[in-house]
Amino acid sequence: MVSRDELDVPDLIARAKLGDEAAFNQLLHRFEGEVRMMVRGRLPKTMRGQYDSMDFVQAVWQSFFADLKDRPQEFENARHLRKFLDGMARNKVFEQHRRLTKTEKYAVKREERLYVRRGDREVERELIARGPSPSETVQAGERLAQLTAGCNAREIEVITLRYQGLTLDEIAARTGMCERSARRIIDSARARMEARGWQ
Repeated sequence: MVSRDELDVPDLIARAKLGDEAAFNQLLHRFEGEVRMMVRGRLPKTMRGQYDSMDFVQAVWQSFFADLKDRPQEFENARHLRKFLDGMARNKVFEQHRRLTKTEKYAVKREERLYVRRGDREVERELIARGPSPSETVQAGERLAQLTAGCNAREIEVITLRYQGLTLDEIAARTGMCERSARRIIDSARARMEARGWQ
């Protein structure tokens, strides 16, 4: 027998889509603890000392509520919603882990302490803030244009959104396509980048 708890999820979602703050609060109250457990279960050991699981929980809810009005997907029950939130949690952790471990810029092994010991006290390390140079910005734009050349409008939209830093679930929500289709387009673009020797 399906519990009342399960049956009222579609109603909560419908009310949240209309901007009902009480519905937002009910969803958070009922599922936030579970989302936190989902994040904790997926957070690699290398990231646990640097990130609080609530950082990812907040990112999941922010994405979920930001795109809720335009989200074509309906949630039949609590189990369906949990599965969706679990996928979002997985993607948020995966994307950040990939940034930290797969790129030289964010390599965890290259990170240094913010404070260093000088004699008997700790002082703040000098930090050098470096953004992309004008030539790097132009080069990135040219590469994006080359990467999307010959693609259809849908593929260009997905690749551009990924280039802007959106996660797969955010791209899927923004475009209305399923996450698997968005991933296929991104993987195809990544394969073309690797074939050209781009980093």
